[in-house]
Amino acid sequence: MHRELVLSAFEKAKKEVKEATGVTMSITGLAKKISDYMMNECHFQYHEKSLRNKYNKAMKGEDVALKSSVANCLCCYLGFENYSDFIIEKNNREIPTQPTEIIPAESLVTQMKVKKETASMGEKLKIVIQKNKITLIFYWSVFLMNLGLYILHQNM
Repeated sequence: MHRELVLSAFEKAKKEVKEATGVTMSITGLAKKISDYMMNECHFQYHEKSLRNKYNKAMKGEDVALKSSVANCLCCYLGFENYSDFIIEKNNREIPTQPTEIIPAESLVTQMKVKKETASMGEKLKIVIQKNKITLIFYWSVFLMNLGLYILHQNM
């Protein structure tokens, strides 16, 4: 839902600038406008580069993760009291007008298995490394310290 929040904030900023100046502002300019609002109204500093990066991820269709304070401030920018009001309003507007497709649970399970099986060994290793980065760094440094101490002890 953070993805929709970021896209909505940028859309509002784009509309405001277009109405005020008649010119379409760049994404960086829009991010600066939103960042300035966050600083002035919410007394919360969030850099325009971070906003721009979140916007670019959202435009690619990727999930966007925001801290609760950032999400609440963006909601205030959009005219909501807080993030929960934004979610309630968004859900009320998204009532389906057409029946949705019902997919059997067995089909979903087989789709998930196929996705898991198609991941290559390199992709799996990359995921393990990303999830355990700190642990791996810790063990690697302990190993190097022990190796250094062993070599020092051998030379003495």
